Amino acid sequence: MQLPKKILDRKVKLSFKNTLITGPKRVGKTFLVFNFLKNFKGKYKYIDFSDHREKDLDFSGVDLVVLDNYDFQIPIPDKTTFIISNKNIEIEDFEKIELGGLDFEEFFAFDNTTNINQTFDRFLRLGNFPKLFSEEYFKDEYLKETFELLPYNKKILAFFFAHLGEKFTLYQIYQILKKEMKLSKDSFYKETNELLKNKIIFEVNKFESPKSPKKFFAYNFAFKSIMTNRKNPLHIFENIIFLELNKKEVYYKDTLSFYLPEEKRGILVLPFANEEIAQEKLKKVTDVEKVDIITISNEFEITNDKFEVEVTPFWRWRFAE
Repeated sequence: MQLPKKILDRKVKLSFKNTLITGPKRVGKTFLVFNFLKNFKGKYKYIDFSDHREKDLDFSGVDLVVLDNYDFQIPIPDKTTFIISNKNIEIEDFEKIELGGLDFEEFFAFDNTTNINQTFDRFLRLGNFPKLFSEEYFKDEYLKETFELLPYNKKILAFFFAHLGEKFTLYQIYQILKKEMKLSKDSFYKETNELLKNKIIFEVNKFESPKSPKKFFAYNFAFKSIMTNRKNPLHIFENIIFLELNKKEVYYKDTLSFYLPEEKRGILVLPFANEEIAQEKLKKVTDVEKVDIITISNEFEITNDKFEVEVTPFWRWRFAE
């Protein structure tokens, strides 16, 4: 196997030990391994189980085995092994890395410009797949191809991607979809659970109200652009911010885009806010110690007697985290 000439570094680094790398399609799992291999001094063997050609399973004399798209058709060899899977699986005695798309800090590091506003414009336009740095002019085709490769019910998947950040119960979604397709309740819930388990979509509950409608987000916010002509910058912007937060305990409230209970911190996502809009939103907020108002580029001062408020453009907020 010949390694690509250009491989960009991610925050996550591999080391020479049994490692399981999971994540949805096109987030860069294989390239993470390539990044390790470009400096690896030993002998390795790479096998892609999505390739139907006959496989050489002789691992003698090999220091490292890489099993891409591993499907358990063969036993794991008694060698140091990297296993790559699109499914969120567990393998005993393997360190696990759950990889997502590029976060904004990685995107900025990959980009060639030093103008952070231009970089964020590209981030909004392209999404978070690493390969789109070399495929920028084919973004829609690449997203459509990736969508078709995702092994899930396309109508269910398209609904979630088209309605990023909107509030629904799963039962409401089921009722909408069963009018458009033949769909049982059991199959809908099973499919949705697979999407959640494999981190294709994410759900955000209302704080202290788990039966209320949920917000749903995608692992790449750019999918919305190929699913609907309804360009809602607020929901796309919310998806971007959620992906930066999703390693934390995150909820929403009626008065807040997101709420982080461990920090008693609220987040208001207001892409084009001015002081008047922000003050009106803050009147309804209670039970927090701080509110971050995140905009695309606006920055201004706000005074508030009840809690601390900071208005920050996304890029500044992200690098302050």
